[in-house]
Amino acid sequence: MLLLSKILSLLVYPLSLCLLLLVLAMLLRMRGARGRANSLTLLATAWLYFCATEWGATALLTPLEAAYPAFANEELPTAEAIVVLGGAVTGESRFGQGGDFNQAADRLWRAATLYQSQKAPLLVLSGGTTLPGGLPESQLMAQKLRALGIPDAVLMQEAESRTTRENAQYTQALLERQRINHILLVTSASHMRRASAVFAAQGFIVTAVSTDHQIPLLVGPVPGWLPTAERLSRSTRAIHEWVGYRVYSWLGYLERSETENQA
Repeated sequence: MLLLSKILSLLVYPLSLCLLLLVLAMLLRMRGARGRANSLTLLATAWLYFCATEWGATALLTPLEAAYPAFANEELPTAEAIVVLGGAVTGESRFGQGGDFNQAADRLWRAATLYQSQKAPLLVLSGGTTLPGGLPESQLMAQKLRALGIPDAVLMQEAESRTTRENAQYTQALLERQRINHILLVTSASHMRRASAVFAAQGFIVTAVSTDHQIPLLVGPVPGWLPTAERLSRSTRAIHEWVGYRVYSWLGYLERSETENQA
């Protein structure tokens, strides 16, 4: 199921989808269907261009990020635990050591500041993907947080999950023994809609703490109509979340089970 979902996700990403449409256009052209081939080529080019511009990236990301703006720590309530989702670090590189922060590194930074502001006494690191170098993501996250001054005694690792739903399931199994119910959930703003819904479906009271907002305050120096790889990357992340939310909703992952409701 995990492999199938990853393959399907790749097929809806702008670059992958456009390449697929171009291959289909080539096959149609070989069969003599030049009109259909030209239409597919035009569609692929237009969609790729749109997603690679600031117009496209902003249009796709705005509904996701606007629903979860950032708040100062002082504006947030205290909770029983801070849960930060994986995705902020990379694995070992050929010439590096210990993995590096990536574009979503704000997740770990924000989690650290929440703990230092005494918003919760426990910090849960959820991420079981084995990264290059052989370590689970949660372990690399713990290393980074220790380097930021977070004591090891307050770090709890959930090292089994590979999807957002598993983040919620395994975290719930980990925290139910301590009767922890109210959490501060830390993840990227574009990911928060799906993440908060799936954690709520596991019975948590969720206070969303969104980070890693991607829509720029000002556009420049590259004009918004010019395509760039960074804009295409933002569009791709947005499409991933739109599709992911729809799939989770269709599969019933965003609804609490009857057993949990009765409990």
